[in-house]
Amino acid sequence: MAKKHIGIIIFLCLFNSALGSQENKPSYFGHRITISNYNSFWEDDIGIIEAGYDFIFNFPYVTPEYNILDFGVGLSGLFAFDKLGNPRQPVLGLGLNGSVRLYTPALRKTRIFFEGVMSLVTYTKEFPENGTIVNGGWHLGGGIEYNVENVAKLFAKILWFHTSNNDVYGRDRNPSINAVGIAAGIQL
Repeated sequence: MAKKHIGIIIFLCLFNSALGSQENKPSYFGHRITISNYNSFWEDDIGIIEAGYDFIFNFPYVTPEYNILDFGVGLSGLFAFDKLGNPRQPVLGLGLNGSVRLYTPALRKTRIFFEGVMSLVTYTKEFPENGTIVNGGWHLGGGIEYNVENVAKLFAKILWFHTSNNDVYGRDRNPSINAVGIAAGIQL
């Protein structure tokens, strides 16, 4: 059974490479790598560093180089800490993410985008303190993208980050976290 799954994964990777190798044809699939830093400037004083990978589906194309929307599914690793411990006590997390981006038309090789991300994150311990191990979250914001010779796209963005457990498991409400962050990355 495991060999069948590995075979399917290898087929999808080769299929993606074959689609991407056709010249003058838009690539409907891509990859995005992002590094983010979020900080809360309220009384909770929480910080999160996040590194993520997304598999991207681009649709529809206006020109062979530019699409209007893209949808992503991916994983992210989080390194989070809050002020309650002295020194600050770190918490590690693993997130499953889904995202959508809406792009403006390109001006030369640059364009602006708006982005929304939803995630489900499992932490190594309760985060924040008095919280739960599993939390849902979302990011909203926008950024700017630069197309580097149709090979890669560099981007930077500003996002608002929110996470909480939404009163699951009959527990008292988990203190929600609201933070502002910056992120940068590359899309291939």
